[in-house]
Amino acid sequence: MNFKEIFKFLITGMFVVGVDMGVYSLLIHYLPYTIAKGISFTCGGAAAYILNKYWTFACKGKSKSEVFRFIIANVCALVVNVGINYLILAGNKEKVFIALITATSITAVFTYVIFKFWVFKITMSTKDNS
Repeated sequence: MNFKEIFKFLITGMFVVGVDMGVYSLLIHYLPYTIAKGISFTCGGAAAYILNKYWTFACKGKSKSEVFRFIIANVCALVVNVGINYLILAGNKEKVFIALITATSITAVFTYVIFKFWVFKITMSTKDNS
C-alpha cells in the first residue's frame, strides 16, 4: 500500500473541493445557481484530473482514452455516492450526516482504486517513455 500516494490523493481531493466551492461562491453573484455550479464542478474536475495525473499518480504523456476513463470513473463515483446516500437515508431520514460521511468515504476508496488501477494505470509503454 502506497501511503504517500494515498496522502496525495486526499490532499488533491481537499483542494478540488476548495476549487469547486471557491468558483461557485464567486459565480453565484453573476450567474444562475445551476450554471455557476456546472462551471465550478467542471473546474474542480479539471483540477482533479491534472493533480491526480501528474502529482498523485505521476503519469506522463497524453492520452485521450485516459480522459474518457476519468470521466467514466467520475460518473460511476457519482452513482456510488448517491446510491449509498439513498440507501442509508431510506432506512432512516434523520441519518443525514452519517449518510454523507459514509457515502463520501466509500466513494473516496472507490475513486482511488479506479483511478489507480484503471484511469491512471501505468503500463510498460508509459514507463518506457519517461
